[in-house]
Amino acid sequence: MYKTGDHVFYPKGGVFVIERQCDKKIGGTNITFFDLISNDGKTKISIPTANVERVGVRRLVSSTELTSHMAAWVPDLKISKLHHKNRKSRFETLRQTGNFSDMSIVVVTIHYLIHKTKATFEEKRMYDQIRKRMVNEIEIVRGLSESQAEANLLEALDEAITRKPPAEEGHDEETLVQESEKITA
Repeated sequence: MYKTGDHVFYPKGGVFVIERQCDKKIGGTNITFFDLISNDGKTKISIPTANVERVGVRRLVSSTELTSHMAAWVPDLKISKLHHKNRKSRFETLRQTGNFSDMSIVVVTIHYLIHKTKATFEEKRMYDQIRKRMVNEIEIVRGLSESQAEANLLEALDEAITRKPPAEEGHDEETLVQESEKITA
């Protein structure tokens, strides 16, 4: 599983380092915990080892996975065409998984909306939070400084919004939007 010193991603806080594994007695029961400290050293949390998967803790993506993900990024036009309240709900669901692919969909699509001047204040706030967490992951995975990781991410986002999403067979863009609105209704 995980060991002391491993970098992990926690959906509610970003990149953490496993500081130690320890047993704590709670209600007369011994429970094994991972004590995590945030990458910036400002936050400490304890997560029962039995709950690690349930709360979405995951290993950082590898350098190869990161390159592959970033090369395939495209904005989700279905989500971008939804009413802002429906978009926010969809973005929140994806963000909370902590999955790198899901967070990428959110940040790329909001980056697209920002460039179209259609992003709401809430979406921009979410974008900043996710972007910061992704920068931390890129920084560690690629061994970059924070500013280099930020530049790397922004370059990939700018490239992503110029790509055309793969068209679904037999569907034009208007049909996709209508189907997407039915799903969220």
